[in-house]
Amino acid sequence: MTDSAQFSPDRPFSCPRIVQWGECDPAGMVYTTQFLDYVMETLEAFWRDVIGFSFLRLHKELGYGSPTVSTKLDFQRALKGGEPFTVELRVEKLSRSTITYDFKGRNAAGEVCFTAAHISCIVDEKILKSVEIPERIRTPIETYRQATTA
Repeated sequence: MTDSAQFSPDRPFSCPRIVQWGECDPAGMVYTTQFLDYVMETLEAFWRDVIGFSFLRLHKELGYGSPTVSTKLDFQRALKGGEPFTVELRVEKLSRSTITYDFKGRNAAGEVCFTAAHISCIVDEKILKSVEIPERIRTPIETYRQATTA
């Protein structure tokens, strides 16, 4: 992953990458399981850069976790070793304790190579139960969601 994640209010948060050889099968195509890593790397960068909390800070300082409830991946085009691509993130829905994300992986030509729907929730790590998303987390997510769905 690169550290050059990008965001402005008129377009979705995105992380540019280049497919590394170690992420590929012997034919040079990205391994299926690697796509989940791309999604999770983008999600972690989004939390750090847009929400202002890394997952580590969320856990260590605030006592919350954000476990995965569901992830669905769909594939439209292959990605190959050495190929540049970008993973975009939008927030589809924000409920009491869950956040639904929509991801699109685009190649350098802007073609969609894969999509992902991902749902996570906020849990209090002391009781291991979902809780209402705290305002200091909810507010930047909702602001971002509104800015990128207009």
